[in-house]
Amino acid sequence: MTVVVLVDPILLLADRLTEFGATELLRETGMIRVSIPVPLSDGREPVFILDLSVSGTSASVREKTPSHLPAFCPDRHINEDGSFCLYWRAVDGIEIDCEGAARAWLETLVRFLQLQFRAARQRRWPDGKARAHGFAVVHQHRAEAAAARLGEPFATDMAEGALTVVRKAGSAEGTALRVTNGRKRLFAVWERSRRAVNQRGPCLCPAGSGARPIVLKSCGDHALAAADLAMELNAMAVAEQRFWQAVKGSPCCGSMDNCPLAETS
Repeated sequence: MTVVVLVDPILLLADRLTEFGATELLRETGMIRVSIPVPLSDGREPVFILDLSVSGTSASVREKTPSHLPAFCPDRHINEDGSFCLYWRAVDGIEIDCEGAARAWLETLVRFLQLQFRAARQRRWPDGKARAHGFAVVHQHRAEAAAARLGEPFATDMAEGALTVVRKAGSAEGTALRVTNGRKRLFAVWERSRRAVNQRGPCLCPAGSGARPIVLKSCGDHALAAADLAMELNAMAVAEQRFWQAVKGSPCCGSMDNCPLAETS
């Protein structure tokens, strides 16, 4: 007979609090309120009062009363209900099912709060790893995978948010999606057929720039990867627009440059 031992994420988190200088203030079913200092590079240690809520082995967290942070700011990864978007659960979520996972979750929380102070100072998200908003994150993940298949410099450009796509209509082939890196046009893909415009040209990877360059259509799956990258970049941009349209009119905290909410609130 197999004995299943159920772990309580609340207990796992509570047992790790002292490692972070944190103090438990209140505990209820599925929730724990904590006081936690956040060490900053300038020597300050602002103290946050946070409510940690658990569902299954997943946890969410928000300020008990917004004081250090805005009540809502998509660009600072604070949701409309005040909860923090620490990670994308489908890809890099943390299931709190052991001591190590509880520690990793708290480390992620502290790192998130440290980044908040840098974001407030720089008026942009500082670590270059910001996730897209709403369903756009799915297309971002797929675009990252396509960029990785193409290799450098696409993987780095994608990670740094340098890749953009422009739709150009008017050809007999239909609409072309032109991928740029902010400095130059890199390649184009026919949207309707999901096919690279110039498949007989040199491949986009280093193999296309040697003494005997390999053409795109003959270089592994790079023609397909290029098409996937362009399509997903376009879909990500569309989904981003839909997200901001959905939250249009919500109050803007005014702490981030170029926030679309500033124009509509």
